[in-house]
Amino acid sequence: MCYPCHITIRDFKPINNTRQNNIVNKFFPNTSEQYRPIIERWILRTLIDLRGYTLMSMSYGLEEYDKVLTFIGLERLIEKYEDDRLKKKKLRKILKPLHQKNAQLSNLKQGPLFNNMDKLAELIGMNTTEKELLTFCMILNTVREIENVTEILGSLSSANIINSLAVILDIDTTKVRKALSSDGLLHRTGLVRLSRDTGQLFYQLATIGDMSEVLLDDSQPDMMKSLTRFFSLGKKATLLPEDFKHLQDDYQLLHRYLQISSKEKRKGVNILIYGVPGTGKTEMVRTLATSLKMQLYEVSTDVTSTDYYDEDDHDSRMDSYRLCLQVLKRKENTLILFDEIEDAFIRDGNMERFGIRTSTNAKKGALNHILESNQLPTLWVSNVISHIDEAIIRRFDYVVELKIPPKSTRFGIIKKHMGDLDVSEAWIDKISNNEDLAPALISRAVNVVKALGEKQQAQIEASMERILGNTLNAMGYDKNLSNPHPSILTYRLEGVNPDYNLAGLQKGLKKNPRGTFCFYGPSGTGKSEFVHQLANRLDKPLLIKRASDLLDAYVGMTEHNICNMFEQANYDQSILLLDEADSFLRDRTLSRESWEVSQVNELLTQMEQFEGLFFCTTNLMEVLDQASLRRFDLKIKFDYLKADQIWVLFLQTLADAGSVAIEDETTIKNKVRALQGITPGDFATAVRQNRFSEKEMSADYLLDALIREIKFKQYGAFKEIGFMAHQVKRED
Repeated sequence: MCYPCHITIRDFKPINNTRQNNIVNKFFPNTSEQYRPIIERWILRTLIDLRGYTLMSMSYGLEEYDKVLTFIGLERLIEKYEDDRLKKKKLRKILKPLHQKNAQLSNLKQGPLFNNMDKLAELIGMNTTEKELLTFCMILNTVREIENVTEILGSLSSANIINSLAVILDIDTTKVRKALSSDGLLHRTGLVRLSRDTGQLFYQLATIGDMSEVLLDDSQPDMMKSLTRFFSLGKKATLLPEDFKHLQDDYQLLHRYLQISSKEKRKGVNILIYGVPGTGKTEMVRTLATSLKMQLYEVSTDVTSTDYYDEDDHDSRMDSYRLCLQVLKRKENTLILFDEIEDAFIRDGNMERFGIRTSTNAKKGALNHILESNQLPTLWVSNVISHIDEAIIRRFDYVVELKIPPKSTRFGIIKKHMGDLDVSEAWIDKISNNEDLAPALISRAVNVVKALGEKQQAQIEASMERILGNTLNAMGYDKNLSNPHPSILTYRLEGVNPDYNLAGLQKGLKKNPRGTFCFYGPSGTGKSEFVHQLANRLDKPLLIKRASDLLDAYVGMTEHNICNMFEQANYDQSILLLDEADSFLRDRTLSRESWEVSQVNELLTQMEQFEGLFFCTTNLMEVLDQASLRRFDLKIKFDYLKADQIWVLFLQTLADAGSVAIEDETTIKNKVRALQGITPGDFATAVRQNRFSEKEMSADYLLDALIREIKFKQYGAFKEIGFMAHQVKRED
């Protein structure tokens, strides 16, 4: 490894080193005293057999190593030679008797560390050399004096590190080299990884950081339980296979493949499951394990590393997985879940700012080897896969994306999560309309409400809505869980003005619910409302999308969102409504960018392949692509209301509001029929305005409200036949 000229290895002060020592000193403060004889032996071998004393006496002076010398009982030597460097021969003469005396000691391997090491060795099959090396690394990571004395040796190549360890531990060099090789047990389990770069011994030996705590602890007699910080038994599934009916084909294929793979003991079985947070990815794995009657183990998400050239812990999680494989390799009917893999499949480059180049190819190669040789089927779960190399994705046997479940599935999951909480099915149906409401959000909200001890149905529903709404708002979604499309007016076909028989269309679609339709016309003429009413009549869920839901800043993502929209509608057998479709169906000859054409093409392709009901609405028919319009089975114009329709809707609105009889009905009727450019949406606006008005709904109030709406339109004014002479009294 090459370092910039202005940086030496001594400038690197590892963050994790301080953390590791603090943890061990807190829980095991007497480590250095408890294992003093073996630590002294390693120190003296470093100073005498590796001639570390020559570097110590000539480089920095004894004061640099006062802790090391004090530890082996030479504190007076420091005082005597405080202002002078000790000569090599004199220092060797002082150290040699200590070395000889320590060499005569026996039974040095006493204490919890050695007892636990034997248990771990039996569990994973370590030999004597591997045990010695791991023991040394555990002490190296927790006792400062060992770290300090190895610094004396300076920067070493991997070959020199192997030779040094052979001397310190008094083991044959060939055995040490084999034990630390990339295909050795220590490396394969992640217990000890030797860097192939050049550096100080302490920094070049990386271990799973928390392993020191495990092996130094004498309070847990069961080693398997001690290893739960690296992997543990999977949690119990809370969902059933039918909760994933929107993924029925994928679920069944995975079920069969895992069943066969386990029975045949296949190696390299890996499944990648990804999707936005909260879609039930982890629950799906647990449900699969339960339905397969297989034992699930989960790799811990909270493991630290002692790889001091890496600020992230993604290697340590992979080491935990390797350890899990080694411990469980003989277990039958076993699955492994590796959740949140985005932090384990991270790209390298952290050390480039120090002038140190890391080997991405080496790590990619190691990962490929794992995916080809893991003995137990593993399900890898991630929220995103954009950071994963395509070459790695190709290594997975099966890749499946989990999306927000369709409404029918959300309804069932929400109902199940509610348990014995007193909520109405109408309320469940209402909140299940929100497609951003992932199962994980429901589960957490239920836990909060249960903790609050609410008993009344209204209180429970209100608390649930507040909790869920606040979470959705924090995530950047609409926090309103109420009915996304409350009807302001009673919908009647005679209250709209289309150029096609809508009643006949409803009957036809009930017999054959398939087709593509474009509804166009002025805003508020009832285009979208008809689709809502059609969904109710056909008893089908309605999926509504707008341009803002689909447009994305990144190239290709809008097309991806369009594709997902049709897939979601297909999963739930929903009627699909694309509101304000003119954003996607504009004339392609006017497009300035290639991606604009690509978006239109993607929409048209998906339309042709869709086997359900697809409706587009637009207020801007004149700007639409004519070639695109030909793809629609039917184009229907919704126009302004006719005079008779305006009067019928006027009376209906008053009746719905409980208004009294109209005074001078003939005059009011003439004025109402004289209005032009009126839509059902104008009546809905008038009703909403009345909600915060101090005036009650009346004929005069409603007429005045409609006139105000007309004035805001570009269409034009109402007819003034006799109108100015008989001005309606205005409300202040």
